[in-house]
Amino acid sequence: MRILRDPKRLSPCVLVLGMFDGVHRGHQALLIRGDELAQEMVYPLCVLSFEPHPLRVLAPEKAPALLNTLPEKARIMQSFGVDGLCITTFDRARADQSPEDFMAEMVQTYAPVVVVCGFNFTFGKGGAGNGRMLREFGKKHGFRTVIVPEVLVEGETVSSTRIRKVLENGDISMANRLLGQAYTLSGKVENGKQLGRTMGFPTANVRIPRHKALPAFGVYDCWLETAEGGYYPAVVNVGSHPTLPEGQVTVEAHVLIEADEPLDLYDQHVRLSFLRFQRAETRFDSKEALQAQIACDVEEARAYFAKME
Repeated sequence: MRILRDPKRLSPCVLVLGMFDGVHRGHQALLIRGDELAQEMVYPLCVLSFEPHPLRVLAPEKAPALLNTLPEKARIMQSFGVDGLCITTFDRARADQSPEDFMAEMVQTYAPVVVVCGFNFTFGKGGAGNGRMLREFGKKHGFRTVIVPEVLVEGETVSSTRIRKVLENGDISMANRLLGQAYTLSGKVENGKQLGRTMGFPTANVRIPRHKALPAFGVYDCWLETAEGGYYPAVVNVGSHPTLPEGQVTVEAHVLIEADEPLDLYDQHVRLSFLRFQRAETRFDSKEALQAQIACDVEEARAYFAKME
């Protein structure tokens, strides 16, 4: 799959429109419908998305933390048959563009035979454009418009806002259900203060990209995947270390493998897939009390993964 920034001219395609933060089950419904049409009509499947998030330009103080980085978004989309992820730069000029000019540019750039969008997709200045407008414009300019209805879970619409809220509450089970996959954090392993090593539990300190959404502070059971394709069970702490303050939020993974030497992950890029929330972040009275709790966390995680096997 190709990632294209501000493309100028593409061959005819089935085009799916949206921000796609999270590529959650609602977004997946668009991609599945787009893939069905692309295969039926024998055209490539392309996605038109935007970067940065529009609120990062229009109201930076209200801009949400993102559920996906661009590589994470691309990886998920590829699994749904997307041939090209086209990233349109969202700036002030784009924000001020009229819906009519947006659609005319879309036709000139992508030559879509079908445009797929969600029930609540808006575009153009002030969000004045919508699916109905696309449908009328398409009748005059040679493309069909397919509007995909909302996807509901427990009677509520699946949305990135809803997922961020359940993540903030530590409800990783519901977040994964809404996403249709495990929530992930990806980043390069950096040197830390090696406090875990001094307590017998060496950890990989994973640098998380700026603006990436974090789950509630606490301890989680995760899969850790390396760039080489290795999978390892891990217990992961997300938080600010209230017992031994470091002055920053960190994501640290202790890999649950039996070996003479701990797994060397420094300078490697890893992906953490969050499976279960164990407990909330807690301040302990001493380093020894923290060490005892970490031992309990590790045993709890081992038991969880043993049941999975």
